[in-house]
Amino acid sequence: FQPVSFLRRFTDLLALHKLNVLHLHLTDDQGWRMPVAAYPRLTEVGGMPHGGAYGREELRELVAYAADRGVTVVPEIEMPGHARAALAAYPHLGNFPERRLDVWKSWGVCDTVLGVTDDVLDFCRAVLDEVMDLFPSPYVHVGGDECPTTEWHRSPAALRRVADEGLDGPDALHGWFMERIGDFLTGRGRQPLGWTETGRDLPGSFTVLAWRDEDHGLAAAGRGQYVIMAPYRSTYLDYPQSAHPDEPPGQSGDAVDLPAVYATDPAPAHWGAPAAARVLGTQAQLWTEYVATAAHAEYLAFPRLCALADTAWSGGHDWPGFRARLHHHRTRLDALGVPSRPSAILRPERTTR
Repeated sequence: FQPVSFLRRFTDLLALHKLNVLHLHLTDDQGWRMPVAAYPRLTEVGGMPHGGAYGREELRELVAYAADRGVTVVPEIEMPGHARAALAAYPHLGNFPERRLDVWKSWGVCDTVLGVTDDVLDFCRAVLDEVMDLFPSPYVHVGGDECPTTEWHRSPAALRRVADEGLDGPDALHGWFMERIGDFLTGRGRQPLGWTETGRDLPGSFTVLAWRDEDHGLAAAGRGQYVIMAPYRSTYLDYPQSAHPDEPPGQSGDAVDLPAVYATDPAPAHWGAPAAARVLGTQAQLWTEYVATAAHAEYLAFPRLCALADTAWSGGHDWPGFRARLHHHRTRLDALGVPSRPSAILRPERTTR
């Protein structure tokens, strides 16, 4: 969790690079960051232990601040998985209402997920109504990925839902759930967004973010869905930038270096024109399990976001030219106090008033 002052500064840095969307991930297993008047415990309980939550006016002012700079803030409320913080606040939303949970203090994929009762759907709709009140973005992200179905196989209420709806089994509840949430958003005049794990797992009304594999984006485009490409091996900035021993800790795995980001191709030529026409763009992700400070976040984002901006707007086919331009652009980033070395994360070289 970072204060809204950081989000404003980060918005300025996005606008400097003509990056026009700030996708704000507001809920997860480890925290709930947006107040919901109808469910105050979401922030009272779910906002802890990892930092707190934003106020309504803070978020409303951030949206206006970003809009003045040509940046749209797209909110994300995770469902039906990555919902442990909500379940800690309101246990009746889970598959075993008598169970009491804490906000998750681990990373990864938690197997406690939302139930599939009418009360849960009413909760999601009420939350999303308040989200849409704060965020005028045409897009609303509702997660959708990394949702283990283990609990639905054991929950009497979930098994009744399977029988009542004539579904093939508990695993089919994921598509059933997302279809109802998608229909609710489209009925309110908004476009639902979701993370796809296969390219075939979200209802047709969704615009999908393909993060696991490029081919998943192609599969979704082939189904007629719009696609935002976010392949993790070139756009996940929580991976270290290099294998250098001084590099700060990050997600385990090979580094995502500057050339890898620059090589991101949102609409590969081999897809063909019809599929490529379904690609809206690309985006980078900066997950913060290992990112405790604003300086660390900026160090991870730049200059890799410079590379994504260049390839997204210009095609990414001039690596020597990009390196030459970046050499001069680094002067601008230095003047703005964006850290360029790992040591600056712990020992900032300048202060910003």
